[in-house]
Amino acid sequence: MNEQIKKAFATTLVHLILAGRREIEDVPVALRDLVKADLGITEPSQATPAATQAAEQPTEQEA
Repeated sequence: MNEQIKKAFATTLVHLILAGRREIEDVPVALRDLVKADLGITEPSQATPAATQAAEQPTEQEA
């Protein structure tokens, strides 16, 4: 995808997030880093939600 098109989509998604119509989780993964940068969020999106949930659940040995 062209870089200008990505930035245009990211800007539109930022406006929707700020208006309360969308969440960051609704943003496609390919655009998530651009949207987070526009919003001033410094952490990059490296882990998928499923991987994050798996990391948060205790294993049988810990329980």
